[in-house]
Amino acid sequence: MLKRKRQQKYLIKRWLEIRRQLYVFVGSGDQEALHRLRVEIKKIRAFTKFAESHEEKSAAAQLEKVRKIFRRAGLIREAGIHLQMMKQFNIDHPAFKNEELRIIDQESGKFRLRLTRYDKQIRHAITYLLKALHPIRNRAVKHWLRRQLKATAKIIVAPSTDKLHLARKKIKNVIYVHGMLHKRLVLMLGINTSYLDQLQEAIGKWHDTAIAVKLLISQNAGNKATINKLERERDKAGAAIHMISDGFWRKVFMASH
Repeated sequence: MLKRKRQQKYLIKRWLEIRRQLYVFVGSGDQEALHRLRVEIKKIRAFTKFAESHEEKSAAAQLEKVRKIFRRAGLIREAGIHLQMMKQFNIDHPAFKNEELRIIDQESGKFRLRLTRYDKQIRHAITYLLKALHPIRNRAVKHWLRRQLKATAKIIVAPSTDKLHLARKKIKNVIYVHGMLHKRLVLMLGINTSYLDQLQEAIGKWHDTAIAVKLLISQNAGNKATINKLERERDKAGAAIHMISDGFWRKVFMASH
Protein backbone atom coordinates (compact mmCIF):
# COMPACT_ATOMS: atom_id res chain seq x y z
CA MET A 1 0.00 0.00 0.00
CA LEU A 2 1.27 3.43 -0.94
CA LYS A 3 0.14 5.36 2.09
CA ARG A 4 -1.14 8.92 2.05
CA LYS A 5 1.59 10.02 4.46
CA ARG A 6 4.33 8.82 2.11
CA GLN A 7 2.76 10.70 -0.79
CA GLN A 8 2.54 13.82 1.37
CA LYS A 9 6.24 13.67 2.23
CA TYR A 10 7.12 13.24 -1.43
CA LEU A 11 5.06 16.24 -2.57
CA ILE A 12 6.25 18.49 0.26
CA LYS A 13 9.86 17.62 -0.59
CA ARG A 14 9.23 18.54 -4.23
CA TRP A 15 7.59 21.82 -3.20
CA LEU A 16 10.44 22.85 -0.91
CA GLU A 17 13.02 22.04 -3.58
CA ILE A 18 11.10 24.02 -6.23
CA ARG A 19 10.97 27.02 -3.90
CA ARG A 20 14.68 26.72 -3.16
CA GLN A 21 15.68 26.54 -6.82
CA LEU A 22 13.24 29.33 -7.70
CA TYR A 23 14.92 31.67 -5.26
CA VAL A 24 18.41 30.54 -6.28
CA PHE A 25 17.69 31.29 -9.93
CA VAL A 26 16.06 34.65 -9.22
CA GLY A 27 19.00 35.61 -7.02
CA SER A 28 21.84 34.41 -9.23
CA GLY A 29 20.49 33.56 -12.69
CA ASP A 30 22.08 30.12 -12.34
CA GLN A 31 20.96 27.98 -15.31
CA GLU A 32 21.53 24.80 -13.32
CA ALA A 33 19.03 25.99 -10.70
CA LEU A 34 16.52 26.52 -13.50
CA HIS A 35 17.16 22.99 -14.75
CA ARG A 36 16.65 21.52 -11.26
CA LEU A 37 13.44 23.54 -10.85
CA ARG A 38 12.08 22.09 -14.09
CA VAL A 39 13.04 18.56 -13.03
CA GLU A 40 11.11 18.98 -9.77
CA ILE A 41 8.05 20.21 -11.68
CA LYS A 42 8.37 17.17 -13.97
CA LYS A 43 8.29 14.95 -10.89
CA ILE A 44 5.08 16.60 -9.72
CA ARG A 45 3.55 16.21 -13.17
CA ALA A 46 4.52 12.52 -13.19
CA PHE A 47 2.99 12.08 -9.73
CA THR A 48 -0.20 13.82 -10.89
CA LYS A 49 -0.56 11.55 -13.92
CA PHE A 50 -0.05 8.56 -11.63
CA ALA A 51 -2.49 9.80 -8.96
CA GLU A 52 -5.18 10.86 -11.45
CA SER A 53 -5.50 7.29 -12.68
CA HIS A 54 -6.76 6.34 -9.20
CA GLU A 55 -9.13 9.20 -8.43
CA GLU A 56 -12.15 10.94 -9.91
CA LYS A 57 -11.02 14.56 -9.67
CA SER A 58 -8.46 15.89 -12.10
CA ALA A 59 -5.63 18.14 -10.93
CA ALA A 60 -4.95 19.34 -14.47
CA ALA A 61 -6.67 22.69 -13.98
CA GLN A 62 -4.86 23.31 -10.70
CA LEU A 63 -1.50 22.55 -12.27
CA GLU A 64 -1.99 24.68 -15.38
CA LYS A 65 -0.35 27.71 -13.77
CA VAL A 66 2.58 25.55 -12.68
CA ARG A 67 2.89 24.31 -16.27
CA LYS A 68 3.08 27.94 -17.40
CA ILE A 69 5.99 28.47 -14.99
CA PHE A 70 7.61 25.35 -16.46
CA ARG A 71 7.18 26.64 -20.01
CA ARG A 72 8.45 30.11 -19.07
CA ALA A 73 11.54 28.55 -17.50
CA GLY A 74 11.85 26.42 -20.63
CA LEU A 75 12.30 29.49 -22.83
CA ILE A 76 15.33 30.51 -20.79
CA ARG A 77 16.65 26.97 -20.53
CA GLU A 78 16.32 26.32 -24.28
CA ALA A 79 18.20 29.51 -25.16
CA GLY A 80 20.94 28.48 -22.71
CA ILE A 81 21.18 25.01 -24.28
CA HIS A 82 21.48 26.57 -27.75
CA LEU A 83 24.40 28.67 -26.54
CA GLN A 84 26.04 25.59 -25.00
CA MET A 85 25.68 23.75 -28.30
CA MET A 86 27.16 26.67 -30.23
CA LYS A 87 30.20 26.52 -27.98
CA GLN A 88 30.45 22.73 -27.98
CA PHE A 89 30.22 22.40 -31.77
CA ASN A 90 32.07 25.63 -32.64
CA ILE A 91 29.08 27.22 -34.34
CA ASP A 92 29.89 30.78 -35.37
CA HIS A 93 26.68 32.76 -35.78
CA PRO A 94 26.83 36.14 -33.97
CA ALA A 95 23.27 37.19 -34.84
CA PHE A 96 21.75 33.97 -33.48
CA LYS A 97 23.98 34.07 -30.40
CA ASN A 98 22.92 37.65 -29.64
CA GLU A 99 19.24 36.71 -30.04
CA GLU A 100 19.60 33.83 -27.55
CA LEU A 101 21.40 36.11 -25.10
CA ARG A 102 18.57 38.63 -25.49
CA ILE A 103 15.97 35.93 -24.74
CA ILE A 104 17.83 34.84 -21.60
CA ASP A 105 18.16 38.43 -20.36
CA GLN A 106 14.57 39.41 -21.15
CA GLU A 107 12.87 36.25 -19.90
CA SER A 108 15.03 36.10 -16.76
CA GLY A 109 13.94 39.64 -15.97
CA LYS A 110 10.28 38.69 -16.31
CA PHE A 111 10.89 35.61 -14.16
CA ARG A 112 12.37 37.69 -11.36
CA LEU A 113 9.45 40.13 -11.41
CA ARG A 114 7.00 37.22 -11.05
CA LEU A 115 8.78 35.51 -8.15
CA THR A 116 6.08 36.20 -5.54
CA ARG A 117 3.30 35.18 -7.93
CA TYR A 118 5.08 31.97 -8.95
CA ASP A 119 5.76 31.06 -5.32
CA LYS A 120 2.08 31.52 -4.47
CA GLN A 121 0.86 29.55 -7.50
CA ILE A 122 3.12 26.60 -6.72
CA ARG A 123 2.04 26.58 -3.05
CA HIS A 124 -1.62 26.67 -4.08
CA ALA A 125 -1.20 23.73 -6.48
CA ILE A 126 0.66 21.61 -3.93
CA THR A 127 -1.94 22.40 -1.25
CA TYR A 128 -4.66 21.18 -3.59
CA LEU A 129 -2.78 17.96 -4.34
CA LEU A 130 -2.13 17.30 -0.65
CA LYS A 131 -5.84 17.53 0.14
CA ALA A 132 -6.74 15.12 -2.67
CA LEU A 133 -4.39 12.31 -1.63
CA HIS A 134 -5.56 8.85 -0.63
CA PRO A 135 -3.89 5.44 -0.16
CA ILE A 136 -3.17 3.48 -3.36
CA ARG A 137 -3.09 -0.30 -3.41
CA ASN A 138 0.06 -2.11 -4.52
CA ARG A 139 -1.66 -3.77 -7.46
CA ALA A 140 -2.84 -0.37 -8.71
CA VAL A 141 0.73 0.96 -8.55
CA LYS A 142 1.99 -2.12 -10.39
CA HIS A 143 -0.74 -1.79 -13.04
CA TRP A 144 0.09 1.88 -13.73
CA LEU A 145 3.83 1.31 -14.00
CA ARG A 146 3.42 -1.69 -16.30
CA ARG A 147 1.05 0.29 -18.50
CA GLN A 148 3.68 3.02 -18.91
CA LEU A 149 6.36 0.46 -19.66
CA LYS A 150 4.19 -1.34 -22.22
CA ALA A 151 3.50 1.97 -23.98
CA THR A 152 7.24 2.65 -23.99
CA ALA A 153 7.99 -0.81 -25.34
CA LYS A 154 5.69 -0.22 -28.32
CA ILE A 155 7.59 2.94 -29.22
CA ILE A 156 11.03 1.38 -28.68
CA VAL A 157 10.28 -1.69 -30.83
CA ALA A 158 9.82 0.48 -33.92
CA PRO A 159 11.31 3.83 -32.91
CA SER A 160 10.67 6.94 -34.94
CA THR A 161 12.35 10.28 -34.44
CA ASP A 162 9.12 12.05 -33.48
CA LYS A 163 8.24 9.49 -30.77
CA LEU A 164 11.58 8.76 -29.10
CA HIS A 165 11.27 11.87 -26.97
CA LEU A 166 7.81 10.68 -25.86
CA ALA A 167 9.34 7.35 -24.85
CA ARG A 168 11.91 9.22 -22.79
CA LYS A 169 9.17 11.16 -21.00
CA LYS A 170 7.36 7.93 -20.12
CA ILE A 171 10.57 6.35 -18.86
CA LYS A 172 11.26 9.37 -16.67
CA ASN A 173 7.71 9.25 -15.29
CA VAL A 174 8.26 5.63 -14.30
CA ILE A 175 11.59 6.47 -12.64
CA TYR A 176 10.09 9.44 -10.76
CA VAL A 177 7.10 7.50 -9.43
CA HIS A 178 9.26 4.46 -8.65
CA GLY A 179 11.48 6.70 -6.52
CA MET A 180 8.55 7.49 -4.25
CA LEU A 181 7.77 3.86 -3.39
CA HIS A 182 8.73 2.02 -0.20
CA LYS A 183 11.40 -0.68 -0.29
CA ARG A 184 9.10 -3.69 -0.06
CA LEU A 185 7.04 -2.52 -3.01
CA VAL A 186 10.18 -1.76 -5.01
CA LEU A 187 11.42 -5.32 -4.42
CA MET A 188 8.03 -6.74 -5.36
CA LEU A 189 7.94 -4.81 -8.65
CA GLY A 190 11.48 -5.80 -9.66
CA ILE A 191 11.91 -2.92 -12.11
CA ASN A 192 15.49 -2.25 -13.20
CA THR A 193 15.56 1.55 -12.99
CA SER A 194 19.31 1.61 -13.69
CA TYR A 195 18.60 0.16 -17.13
CA LEU A 196 15.75 2.60 -17.71
CA ASP A 197 18.01 5.49 -16.73
CA GLN A 198 20.66 4.26 -19.17
CA LEU A 199 18.09 4.13 -21.95
CA GLN A 200 16.66 7.59 -21.29
CA GLU A 201 20.21 9.01 -21.18
CA ALA A 202 20.90 7.46 -24.60
CA ILE A 203 17.71 8.97 -26.01
CA GLY A 204 18.67 12.31 -24.48
CA LYS A 205 22.09 12.22 -26.17
CA TRP A 206 20.48 11.42 -29.51
CA HIS A 207 17.92 14.21 -28.99
CA ASP A 208 20.59 16.82 -28.20
CA THR A 209 22.62 15.90 -31.28
CA ALA A 210 19.52 15.94 -33.48
CA ILE A 211 18.67 19.43 -32.19
CA ALA A 212 22.24 20.58 -32.93
CA VAL A 213 21.91 19.36 -36.55
CA LYS A 214 18.58 21.15 -36.97
CA LEU A 215 20.06 24.27 -35.40
CA LEU A 216 22.95 24.33 -37.85
CA ILE A 217 20.72 23.83 -40.85
CA SER A 218 17.94 26.24 -39.80
CA GLN A 219 20.42 29.02 -38.95
CA ASN A 220 22.56 28.31 -42.02
CA ALA A 221 25.56 28.04 -39.72
CA GLY A 222 28.55 25.75 -39.85
CA ASN A 223 30.19 24.19 -42.87
CA LYS A 224 29.26 20.95 -44.59
CA ALA A 225 32.01 19.01 -42.77
CA THR A 226 30.64 20.10 -39.36
CA ILE A 227 27.09 19.14 -40.30
CA ASN A 228 28.21 15.77 -41.65
CA LYS A 229 30.15 15.11 -38.44
CA LEU A 230 27.10 15.91 -36.31
CA GLU A 231 24.86 13.76 -38.48
CA ARG A 232 27.25 10.84 -37.95
CA GLU A 233 27.14 11.50 -34.20
CA ARG A 234 23.33 11.57 -34.32
CA ASP A 235 23.19 8.29 -36.23
CA LYS A 236 25.69 6.73 -33.81
CA ALA A 237 23.51 7.82 -30.89
CA GLY A 238 20.49 6.32 -32.66
CA ALA A 239 22.31 3.01 -33.10
CA ALA A 240 23.16 3.05 -29.37
CA ILE A 241 19.46 3.42 -28.54
CA HIS A 242 18.66 0.43 -30.74
CA MET A 243 21.34 -1.68 -29.03
CA ILE A 244 20.31 -0.71 -25.49
CA SER A 245 16.58 -1.12 -26.18
CA ASP A 246 16.97 -4.58 -27.72
CA GLY A 247 15.21 -7.00 -25.37
CA PHE A 248 13.58 -4.07 -23.54
CA TRP A 249 11.03 -6.01 -21.50
CA ARG A 250 13.54 -8.64 -20.35
CA LYS A 251 16.06 -5.96 -19.33
CA VAL A 252 13.46 -3.88 -17.49
CA PHE A 253 12.71 -6.78 -15.18
CA MET A 254 16.27 -8.05 -14.91
CA ALA A 255 17.62 -7.67 -11.36
CA SER A 256 20.00 -4.73 -11.00
CA HIS A 257 23.35 -5.52 -9.37
